[in-house]
Amino acid sequence: MKTALELNEMILGITNNIRENHPELLKYLNEMPVTVPCEENPEITVKILKTYYDSVAILLEEYQVNSTKNTLTNKFQNLPITKIKTMKLDNSFQNLLTEVNNIKISYNDVGEGNIPIIFLHGFPFDKSMWKGQLDSLKSSNRVIAIDIRGFGKSTDEKTTLSIDLFCDDLIAFMNKLNIEKAILCGLSMGGYICLNALKRFPERFAAMILCDTQCIADTAEVKENRYKTIEQINLNGAAEFNEKFIKSVFHPDSLADKVETVENLRNIVFANSKKIITNGLSALAQRSETCSILHTIHIPTLIICGREDKVTPLVQSEFMHKNIEESIFKIIDNAGHVSNLEHAEEFNKRLLDFLNSIDSNAN
Repeated sequence: MKTALELNEMILGITNNIRENHPELLKYLNEMPVTVPCEENPEITVKILKTYYDSVAILLEEYQVNSTKNTLTNKFQNLPITKIKTMKLDNSFQNLLTEVNNIKISYNDVGEGNIPIIFLHGFPFDKSMWKGQLDSLKSSNRVIAIDIRGFGKSTDEKTTLSIDLFCDDLIAFMNKLNIEKAILCGLSMGGYICLNALKRFPERFAAMILCDTQCIADTAEVKENRYKTIEQINLNGAAEFNEKFIKSVFHPDSLADKVETVENLRNIVFANSKKIITNGLSALAQRSETCSILHTIHIPTLIICGREDKVTPLVQSEFMHKNIEESIFKIIDNAGHVSNLEHAEEFNKRLLDFLNSIDSNAN
């Protein structure tokens, strides 16, 4: 681990490099982070400096590889650079970038805590779906939301996607950020990744939160329907699929009364390319079951499901609860497949109660 002094020298070096060789990039840099070291938590200063350095290094690398010295393409005009502001102990960073497994992973990293909570979004969403949870928990926990490979700002149009690969990325991401253990929270596809990760790397996780998800693999019929959908999207585009999917994930009351929430999610879904939608559907179709490991899960586990979830029905959450020893099961009424968006306040209370119960048991 680099010291604060070493990181300051690295930042000075790369900034001078940009100033001398690529001055056209200077306008994309934020101010050097100003921190007030805390004797009780000196790691925060190091984290702030490392995050800033990594973001600047990625900007420079991308520019050198993909553009000429005098042309800044639209890609770089839209490149999210870490927003660093004068701060004391606030590490509320958004749209950070780090490289793992040969791709850039975008993530938000907010708050403080010894064991971070990592949020994994569903298909075909992005990390912004967890904003309400990060805002609610950041005062008492370190919370991280990741754009899964191919989605959001973690772009990857080339690789064949799979749940195994998403899990590999998660572990590589944790290693890159020096996270020895985490609490996982995944919704739908994010839940598939959670269970996959727990199956393969159980020692890396302190607790788990499974939201509107399931442990079963696709049946032959469901798998066949997914591939038919992929064929239709390849022929006609993803618009029709996207619109039907949006309507399927919300409770009817939410569609009528939470117009802004629905529209925000619609924008996220439609931002995906046709290729990412089809690659994601293929990854879902090819996933393995994880029901057979449920009885081996002995870490604190919270299961949350919308009562009217049509995508991963309530019965699947009930099955997981029955087979995960001492798991906690909470139902969100008048909610569909995205219960964290439809009833954020209740959802957040369930999360906080669960996290407090873990802290209490630990003490």
